[in-house]
Amino acid sequence: MKRKIASLLMLSSFLVLCITGLLSYLSEYTRLIATVHTIFGFLFVLVAVAHIFNNTKPVKLYLKSWLAIPITVFVGLLTYASTSENFLIKNIMDYGARSKAKIGVESKSNTYAEIVMNLEEAGHLSLELKKGAHFWHPQVAVWTEDTLGNYIETLYVTKATAKGLFAGGRTKDNFKSLDTENTEIRTKYRRVDALPIWSHKRGMIYADGMYVPTNDKPLPDGITGATPLDNFILNTSVDYSDKFVVKLEINVAFDDNEYYSEFDFPDDEIFHNGTGQLGQPSLVFKGTIAPEKDSNYQLMNLEGRGHHSAQNGTIYKDVSTLTTALEIVEFIVVGYKKTI
Repeated sequence: MKRKIASLLMLSSFLVLCITGLLSYLSEYTRLIATVHTIFGFLFVLVAVAHIFNNTKPVKLYLKSWLAIPITVFVGLLTYASTSENFLIKNIMDYGARSKAKIGVESKSNTYAEIVMNLEEAGHLSLELKKGAHFWHPQVAVWTEDTLGNYIETLYVTKATAKGLFAGGRTKDNFKSLDTENTEIRTKYRRVDALPIWSHKRGMIYADGMYVPTNDKPLPDGITGATPLDNFILNTSVDYSDKFVVKLEINVAFDDNEYYSEFDFPDDEIFHNGTGQLGQPSLVFKGTIAPEKDSNYQLMNLEGRGHHSAQNGTIYKDVSTLTTALEIVEFIVVGYKKTI
């Protein structure tokens, strides 16, 4: 009787895992699908353990069989291929990302703000950002590099950074309510540490030795836009013949934690002089595009974080000191399609 119950539960769990796994692979993420998949995954593991316990003798015989060695090797190779994302695994995952991107844009376009920039080049580039729980008035920059890491051009940057005009008067206590209150904001300044990776990559040094645009030398309107308030899709275009890299840097103010607080970096004047707004450093995401393909979509991967006070443009791989900053973005999908 116990074996029948275990077998039926395993079969039921297996079918549910197959269905939810396929839905997760081909369609946009939803908490409902993830929840069902997780719960039945736990059930499958519990029943599998019970099944093994009920069949201890046969399992021991299987482990002593010559088949145990090649199966172990196969599982090890498959694990390595999955973690290193070799050519085959990468293509499989990219196909799922393309499907998610197309379905997400078609089914939820009304929930995304659209940012339209230059659309005159030969290749249409789209970038879909789904916000996370900690998303709030972020500063964002999107730019391209060659595969060696050399800067090519900026595609989009939020206006406050591009014009060097952050509004003053905000504090940790009022920063979310200030925009809706009739409070006079008397000062405007540059927040030099908002997007250090992008600003250093541009390589433009201003009169004060900083790399961030000033309000008397702003970036052109053609690449600037308002600060996004919700999920957004950036539509722009490029004209490259060689493989290139798309990067997005994002940062939210007033998200200090135990590693980036008023008690940390006491000798760092930039971090403590008010423009830093005492927050966690920026995040940078990366995606690689091959123009020779007529169309390709992929999830952008988190590459690392910026310096907390913009002293350099280094991408720090260690993000263990970040907390809520890792919840700014749920996912980013970048897509490329030839238009000519």
